[in-house]
Formats: sequence, C-alpha cells, structure tokens
Amino acid sequence: MGKAKKELSVESGITDGSANSFDRMNDSIKYNPLFHRILYLANVVTALMVYLAKLTNSSKDPKLNAMHIFIILIVFFVIDFLMYRVDYFTSKNVFLVFRAIEIIVYEAIVALIPNLMIVFATLCVLVTIFSIEYMLYNTHFTKDYIFNRRFFIIIVYVASAVLGMKFRTETETICFIFTQIGMIFASFTIVDMIISINEKNERKIFKLTLEVSDIQDTNEKLIEYQKKIESTNEQINYQRIEMQRTNKELAQVNKETEAQTKVMSFMASTFDIAKCIDVLTDSIMDTKLPKLCAIYTEPDEYINAHGNFTVKTNYTSVERRLRKDIEQIYTDFKSSTHKSKIYSETELVQFKFIGDANINSVAILPLAEGQKIYGIMIIASDNAEFFDKGLNYYEASVAEFNISVKNSKLYLMMQDMAHKDGLTGINNRMYFMQLFDAAVKKAKRTKSSLSVALYDIDKFKSVNDTYGHLAGDAVIKTVASIGNKYAEENGGFVGRYGGEEFLIVLPDKSEKEALPILETMHEEIKNTIVKHEQDNIKVNVCIGLTSYPNICDEPNMLINRADMAMYYGKEHGRGRLVIDDTELIKE
Repeated sequence: MGKAKKELSVESGITDGSANSFDRMNDSIKYNPLFHRILYLANVVTALMVYLAKLTNSSKDPKLNAMHIFIILIVFFVIDFLMYRVDYFTSKNVFLVFRAIEIIVYEAIVALIPNLMIVFATLCVLVTIFSIEYMLYNTHFTKDYIFNRRFFIIIVYVASAVLGMKFRTETETICFIFTQIGMIFASFTIVDMIISINEKNERKIFKLTLEVSDIQDTNEKLIEYQKKIESTNEQINYQRIEMQRTNKELAQVNKETEAQTKVMSFMASTFDIAKCIDVLTDSIMDTKLPKLCAIYTEPDEYINAHGNFTVKTNYTSVERRLRKDIEQIYTDFKSSTHKSKIYSETELVQFKFIGDANINSVAILPLAEGQKIYGIMIIASDNAEFFDKGLNYYEASVAEFNISVKNSKLYLMMQDMAHKDGLTGINNRMYFMQLFDAAVKKAKRTKSSLSVALYDIDKFKSVNDTYGHLAGDAVIKTVASIGNKYAEENGGFVGRYGGEEFLIVLPDKSEKEALPILETMHEEIKNTIVKHEQDNIKVNVCIGLTSYPNICDEPNMLINRADMAMYYGKEHGRGRLVIDDTELIKE
C-alpha cells in the first residue's frame, strides 16, 4: 500500500509545499471550437441586428458604429476559425497571444460604444468569458500562472475604463466603471469557483485512487499469499524428505566448523609449523574421512633447512611411494598450475604412488604466499565423488595455514634478526651468552664434556689500514662463515665475541675430540684467500682451546681460560692453536 501511494503521489505531482497539487492529473481548460463558434455567432448577430435597426451613438461616440463592430467580430471569427483549422492553436503561446489581443480589442470596443447597449452587453459577456478562459487556459490550475494572468486582465480592464471615460457622461462613466468592476469580480469569482471545484474533485479522485490502489494491493497480496500457501504445501513433502539429509549435512558442517576452530586456535597459539602441519592433517582425516592427507613444504620457507613432508594414511605402501615421489609431484604441479585441481578416472594414472590402492579421486591444493607457491596439500579418497561438493573446506584450511606460516616466518625472522650479528650473520654476543649458559647448565646436569675455543684474526688492524675497512669486513665475514660451518657440522654453535674475536662451543666434545675439528677449521682459514676488489687477502687466526671438566673444572670460567690460551698463542708467534695446558701446546 505504501508503495502504491508513493507511486501515485509522484505521478500526480503531489509534493510537500507544492503550489500545483493535482496538476498532472488535470487537462485544465482547453480550446473548445464549438463553444467559441456560438459566442462569436451571438455577438455577430447582435452587432448585425443593431446595425440593421439603424441604432446610433451619442455625440461623444468616435464614429464606431455597429457595422464596425460587426466587421471586427467577423475578422476575429475568421482568424480564430482558420488558426484552429491549421493547428496553430496546438501551441499554447500562440493561443494565449491571440486571446490576449482579442480581450484588448474587445475592451477597446466596449470603451468606445457608450450607447450601443445591446452590443455593449453582449461584448461584456464575451470579454468576461474570454477573460475566464484566458486565466485558466492550459494552466493545470497552477495558482502562480493564474495570478499572473489575472494581473494582465486587471491592467486591460483599467486601461479600458480610463479610455471609456473620454466618451461618456459622468453618469455613464460611473456605470461603465462599475460594469468593469463587475466583469472583473464575475470573472475572478468564476475562476476561483472553478479552481475550488477542481481541487475538491481532485481530492475525491485522489482519495478514490488511493482506495482503489489499496484494494488492488490487498488483492495482489492475497493472490501472492495464496500462491505462497500453494507453493508451501507443495514443498512440505519435499522438505520432509530433505530434512534428514539437511540435518546430516548440518551436523557435518558443525563438525567441520568445530574442527577448523580448534585448528585455527592451535595455529594462533604456536609458531611451530611442523606441529601445525601435524594438527591440520589429523583434523582433516578425522573430519572429512579421506584415505590420505599429506602436506609438503619447500626448504627454507620458515627457516627450515630441509623440506617438510607429513602424510597420514592407512595405506603403508602408498605412504612409502608418496615419500619417494613427493618432490617430483610438487615440481610438476607448481610448473603446470597455481590453482587447486581435482583428478579422477584416467588422470590418476600419472600418480605412481597410488599403485594398486583403491584410490579413485585425488585433489591437490597449492600452499602459497601471494603468487609464490611454497608447498602443496594432497587429499585422496576411494570415493570417485568425494570432491563433488568442491574444495571449500580444504581451501579454508589451507588459507588459515598460509596465515600461520606467514606469521611464523615474521616471528622467526624477527627473532633471528635479534639473535644474529648484523655483519656476519652468526650469533651476536648477547644471544651467544644465552646459548652458552644453557650449554653450561646441561653439561653440569648431565656431567658431559663441553669444549670452548676463542679465536682472533691475526694483525687485523693491518688489514684495515692496508686494504680499508670494507676489506676488513669481508675478512671478518669469511672467518665467521667458516667457524659457523664447523660448529653446525659438529652440533655446536658460534658467536661474535668482539670486533675480530669469535667463540665456538662444542657440546659433548672433550678437548681431544674438539682438537681435530679446530685443526681442520684452522687449516681452512689459513688456506682461504679473501678477494676484495683487486686485492687477494691472506688470513690467519690464533685459537685458544679449553674444555670442561678435563681441563677446567669450573664451566663458568671456560671463556676466560680460552681467552688466556689464545693470548698465549698471540704472544708466542700468532697463527697458533693453543690448548689450555702448556704441556699440550701445539706449535
């Protein structure tokens, strides 16, 4: 109903504060040729009868007799008739100008015929009727238009009254003025009555229209409601059949949602990507019940040195073959597409890991950060229609995993930056001391060996003075890199202790076990040529080695003892590896 009223109001031109209410619902006053012909004919006959009766005017008459009026009326009648026939009156402005000219001429005639009372009376009627028509013609009863035209009529009548005073006696002038006032009053009153009647009629029409619209709306709603009832009745049986299936699907959705929530919660609580992969694959196996779920990620994706591969399946042979082929499957998938893909029927032949297992559909989803793929998820099932409902659940899981990997990478990178020396990339002194304290505690607790070596670049100031500080930085980075390599290969760790000083810690290694490792490292450093621009720079170091508990029974003193052994080597020729026991010093 509200919509119908709104549409009706717009079409009717009804708006708040509008001066032309209902204007578009009215055709207003239009040109009626039959009515005008009758008016003209009445005045022409009157003028003709007066002329034939030889009626004359008073002495003040400016020689305008009945014949003149008869001719003028005939002329306007012919013009009116012709203009109507040639459709000039289809233009509102042409008709209004023509009618205004008529009113002016007829008022002039009225002013100039004091004693032709019959003609005077009929012309007054004609002018009054034309004035009413002029004020209302094609206005759509807009009050602004009507006001402007009233003003024009008043001007014409006043001008006529002033003109008429020249040709009338005082008594005739008073009568003439009252006649003009009466004509104005009559025409304005009739116009107001017509406007009032029109407004009342339009209000009634509008009210009836709204009522009709209400009835139509009600009928439409009843028809629509009836159709809905019929449609509802038709669907009841279908809905009953679908109810069990819907409930089952809803239960599955709830299960999936709960599982995803748990996985998301776990991923948000840890930066251990390996555990996240394990939790995610377990969740998919328990929730969606595939026959296989596997995730592979590239090396160095989240500071992992090697690729990570996790597979969950009951097919032992499939798992073994998949572990063997996973890198090739990943490489082929990465080079062929960046989108998730479902394989079935003859497409499964390309996967050797399936073998004779009962697997009838496989889906591979990319693990990606932006446009960069860093791994894949593989889902396999014995049901050929397993993925008919799409991969939304798996893609949502992959999206959460991607976010977790990204967050973990940021965390690990920030952590790594906080722990690493800016120039060499090995552990800085602060983080090295944390690692060293942990190693000391472990050695005390397990009563295991712990060897520590401190080494310093020989004549490093000379390198800076001769080749420049950038060359010196290159030398420091080279020595640090070699030390880090031997530490990692032997389960230890290394750190930059000072400007050109480095510490290497080898847990679970006695001095006798650590010695050949450090000797090999020393030889590699001595044999390494550092290239900087056009210069080839030879490097050597002096190393001091000590060990807990065989040499130093207080592990907190290991760094000081290694430092003293190193300085002993510096004072006795440099380029030496000195063990914290003068009897074991190796020249």
